[in-house]
Amino acid sequence: MDILEARINGWERRGIYDDSQLTRISEMYEELGFVVRLESFRPGIEAGCTECIKESPNRYKVIYTQKNDGE
Repeated sequence: MDILEARINGWERRGIYDDSQLTRISEMYEELGFVVRLESFRPGIEAGCTECIKESPNRYKVIYTQKNDGE
């Protein structure tokens, strides 16, 4: 999923995080009533400054959220 596709489908990009932070941040968004989707970090596709994480992209995931309509 790319940034444009995410916006079209109602997902909001929240940030790029490494493995050490993913669980904590995902749980936080879920507690706030969001559905969480993790996507692989793809150098060259993600917007913003990502130079420092391009060297080890497999350590990072992009967090997208969407309001949980089931609540």
